[in-house]
Amino acid sequence: MQITLYEKRWPQGSVWPLPQKWKTSEKVFSINPREMHFDFGDIQCDIIDEAIHRYKKLLSILPESHNFGENQNLLNSYEMQIVKKQCGSPKLGDDESYEITVPYKHRKILLKSNTVWGMLRAMETISQLVYISSTSNVYLINETKIEDWPRFTHRGVMIDSARHFIPMSTLLRNLDAMSYNKMNVFHWHLIDDQSFPFESKQFPNLTKLVRIILPEEGAYSSKHVYTQRDVKKVIHEARLRGIRVIPEIDTPGHTQSFGKAFPNLLTKCYSDGKAMQEIYGKHAKQEILNPISNYTYDLLTTFFKEIRQVFSDDFIHLGMDEVYYDCWLSNPDIQLFMKMHNLTNVNQVEQFYVENTLKNVRNIGFKSIVWQDPADNGVESFEMFQVPNDTIIQIWKDSQDKTWKDYMAEITEKNRQTILSSCWYLNYISYGQDWRKLYSCDPHDFKGSEEQKSHVIGGEACLWSEYVDATNLLSRLCNTPRASAVAERLWSDPLSTAVTGDAMFRLDEQRCRMLRTKY
Repeated sequence: MQITLYEKRWPQGSVWPLPQKWKTSEKVFSINPREMHFDFGDIQCDIIDEAIHRYKKLLSILPESHNFGENQNLLNSYEMQIVKKQCGSPKLGDDESYEITVPYKHRKILLKSNTVWGMLRAMETISQLVYISSTSNVYLINETKIEDWPRFTHRGVMIDSARHFIPMSTLLRNLDAMSYNKMNVFHWHLIDDQSFPFESKQFPNLTKLVRIILPEEGAYSSKHVYTQRDVKKVIHEARLRGIRVIPEIDTPGHTQSFGKAFPNLLTKCYSDGKAMQEIYGKHAKQEILNPISNYTYDLLTTFFKEIRQVFSDDFIHLGMDEVYYDCWLSNPDIQLFMKMHNLTNVNQVEQFYVENTLKNVRNIGFKSIVWQDPADNGVESFEMFQVPNDTIIQIWKDSQDKTWKDYMAEITEKNRQTILSSCWYLNYISYGQDWRKLYSCDPHDFKGSEEQKSHVIGGEACLWSEYVDATNLLSRLCNTPRASAVAERLWSDPLSTAVTGDAMFRLDEQRCRMLRTKY
């Protein structure tokens, strides 16, 4: 995609996402990235060491033989001041604020932050402030003062690697693209009806080598499996970029791949009093877990314990979307269960599943994120606040009858933390500059009090892979700068970014920068 530019162009070295406070002048300094010294004091942190290596390489795109010449305005060092020296893993609510001063003292650039995560964001901004002179091939940076922090703490990209397997190389390139846009959550939709590509050492049958079209276990093939070593590689590379990795294990629906290995895990569906034959395909009849069986909870608990050992984040995404009640209602055992427990509505069966699953994962050490469906279905756990308040609701629905704004108002009124995805489904494409529509969507654009809006912690751009694989994933996200549009909406001040035309030129420059890096 090309961006046709009509309005007044921003100067070179413009930053994306737009900083909260940014002052610059026409006074220009030159730098030599290959000889820049990084002074970060006594901090010992692999995150900073690796970031310095990455950004030196990122900026050094002129040939080795290039002569930078003599310049009295040459800056030759970065002074990096980090208040808190902790070097762990990123978490929800981390301080990502930073300050930049160009120049600082004698021939220096100052980068200041409270945490290593803020320093990562500062280094990304510096890499964007530097540009190459169009006349002399010299690296330049303008006199600049920046104070910056994110508007929302959860700024994510969701990738579905179950419907089409996404190679490791593509996932890792996506992490680079996320870091260039200051995104900080990789929501990994690991499994679904179509395949189970995660290597489980507890249940190795889950990734046996049979395709979905056969009634057996399965990943797509032995090459289409993420080993636990692969997963830890993704988590490691994400951590170095200040990105959290949250796995999604979608239940009780979307579990057909579970059922291929463990048929007794699924609910048997009935029609006219007879058990139905298995039907494979989109939203198949037999894709839903048995919510009344101890076997279901025992197996899931064992599996979630394994997930806890592999993934380091505090949160797990439990899915819980698109639970179709017809199968549960048709099953004689569930009918008897409802009668014995005086359950008058099938959503109470869902409540039983939700409460047990959330309790089990909490006992394992996870907090939970779920899609909005249980709350929509009137599950009393959500209505009566029996679910822990730190359970996050992800909004994905939007229709003419009920818009995402209506859903956001309803959920936040119940004091639930929310993240928005409804208007950022990047698997949908349209002709022209559809980034404008993505850019205009704001998570606070609903009728509600300031307290309600304080419950909105951010949003995610989602890329479902029914028609996406390694050949077009990055182009859907980055080459056409759609995820970048979402990133600025989640980072920057809404008043400063209200005019789409102003954003266009910075977005054009951001796209060119990303293409140069060959993320």
